[in-house]
Amino acid sequence: MKHWTEPNGILLIQVPIDWQYLNSGLSDYEEKPPYGFQTYEDPLGCFQLSCYPLSELAPKIAKANPNGVRKLNWSESREDNSEFCTHLFFGAYHDQALIGKYIYDVNLEGDERISEQLSITHKVLNSVVIVPKNDRKLAADLDKFDRFTGSLAASYDLLYSAIDAMAFIEIIAIAANQIDAHLRLSLVIAKQLEEKTNNIEVRYLFQADGEKGIMERKVFDDALKLKVINIETFNRLNHLYNLRNRVIHRYIISDIRSRDLVAIAGNYLCVLEETRLILHDLEQKQAVAPYGIYGTTHGKTSITDDTIKRLSAQVNDKHLLDKYKRSVSDKKSNKIL
Repeated sequence: MKHWTEPNGILLIQVPIDWQYLNSGLSDYEEKPPYGFQTYEDPLGCFQLSCYPLSELAPKIAKANPNGVRKLNWSESREDNSEFCTHLFFGAYHDQALIGKYIYDVNLEGDERISEQLSITHKVLNSVVIVPKNDRKLAADLDKFDRFTGSLAASYDLLYSAIDAMAFIEIIAIAANQIDAHLRLSLVIAKQLEEKTNNIEVRYLFQADGEKGIMERKVFDDALKLKVINIETFNRLNHLYNLRNRVIHRYIISDIRSRDLVAIAGNYLCVLEETRLILHDLEQKQAVAPYGIYGTTHGKTSITDDTIKRLSAQVNDKHLLDKYKRSVSDKKSNKIL
């Protein structure tokens, strides 16, 4: 299983690794209720979950439970029509009113595979954890961190494809993105180490559409100020930044030659490895600290098959392309992961 966090940090659920979260991946979905899920391959139906303040959706229940509903019980009903069958689930937990749905084509009614999916749906619904109000920002920030690491992992697929194709402009563009990502994560860890905190400077890790984010040059400046990088690396980064802009924006209208791209790409890959090692050193330093995203409070982690499958699922969510799709299910044993 893998965990999914409601975008505002309100609740957590456990879903199968081979379930794709739809709201962040499809253009006709928004990051608001209902939150939709379906299997990556050959989906039979769609699971949806919504949460709303209990005081708004069920004020009588909220009034009867001023300290929140302490036990989660689900009531189930049906809402079918000529096209779709819908299993409805209603529940209340702590300060949230919950609505679950499993929707599938009417022609699949009675299909054994639907029974299996409904059994999984019950397990998902019973895994709901409501996050205390004071911890919801941290939960939402940790979710953004997970998306960031999944995106960074996915970027290596693009880099290796570019290297195989000897696509030097693409290598330069992707490596620049990865260097920026290494430094951003290094800054998050460095700030946690300096302040001895679990707080995540999520502004370094996520920029919503239309949001004014932290620019690449500002990341270089912050990394130098926090001693994540030294002045030599800082100067190299700025030199490469200028070269990259010349390649991307002025390849046709400047004297730069395609032959020059080879050396620029090579220099980018060298600096990419330097920043990876900087990040690795900070991760190792934080691994023995009792705070932070890699701190001992999260317990020791080991790489298992399930860990790899969870990361692969995050990579799939980033790509949404068959070319890079990784297997995340164990079909031989029919095990629900």
